[in-house]
Amino acid sequence: MQAQLKEKASPRKRETNDKQDALLRGLLIDPHGRVMVPTYGSSKVKRYAYYETRKDLARPGDPPSLRFQRGKLDQHLIAQLTELLDDQHRLRRLSGLEDASALRTMFATSHLLSLKLAVRSEVEGAIRLLIKEIRFGTDGIALELYPQALGIEGTDLLRCTIPLPHRKPFRETRLRIDAENPSASPQTDLIALLGEAMAALKLVQASPELNLNQLVKREGRCRTQLARLLRISFLSPRIVDAIADGTQPKGLTRRVLLSCDVPIDWADQERQFGLAA
Repeated sequence: MQAQLKEKASPRKRETNDKQDALLRGLLIDPHGRVMVPTYGSSKVKRYAYYETRKDLARPGDPPSLRFQRGKLDQHLIAQLTELLDDQHRLRRLSGLEDASALRTMFATSHLLSLKLAVRSEVEGAIRLLIKEIRFGTDGIALELYPQALGIEGTDLLRCTIPLPHRKPFRETRLRIDAENPSASPQTDLIALLGEAMAALKLVQASPELNLNQLVKREGRCRTQLARLLRISFLSPRIVDAIADGTQPKGLTRRVLLSCDVPIDWADQERQFGLAA
């Protein structure tokens, strides 16, 4: 029977179903507490990607379902998160932190996370590290954030609100994450190195009672490597931004950063790496 059905079936255009490769899948809740899922709509010539209230949760007589163009919502969320992560005053109010060391760790960790949002291969991991839930309201979008993603320990979920995106029916916006220079492309090995450096800084700040020798002995780390990463964690914001944009000087590579003696002064760093004004 199965063989006969297979023989009579119309040929498929694709061997398998399309993967729902949606950036925000599993995170979205509509204003009535219903799960939103990735889906598609199509015209005669084009296919459109959306997030909408799951159909089995929006039966006749229920409140109307919610739908957003997928690319537009992805791009809007990335822009709002980047703005939040780079706003130190807003982060301080959100976290309630007062300790200078804890604030420094949060600012550094948040900035690194904002850099990852600018890299296509890193953006989904960064969003899932940071966000527990995205809930739509009538006047905005409520976000529940994991404090550990911002370097904050021992705190309940953080909550903030961002504005709703403008909605233009039937106009699809594709998700693009480009540097200012269209030909520039962030180097993933350099972005990863910045992440390693911030993790090293966080490790040191978590044990202020230990010197470097005691810390590497406890952690089983290489002292030389850890010291190099600590120097890199104090790179000037201008150098970090250039790495994030993919516009750093050609000679500024992972090997160079790990092997050279990075100055403490930011202006000296920028002169050394060819970014002096």
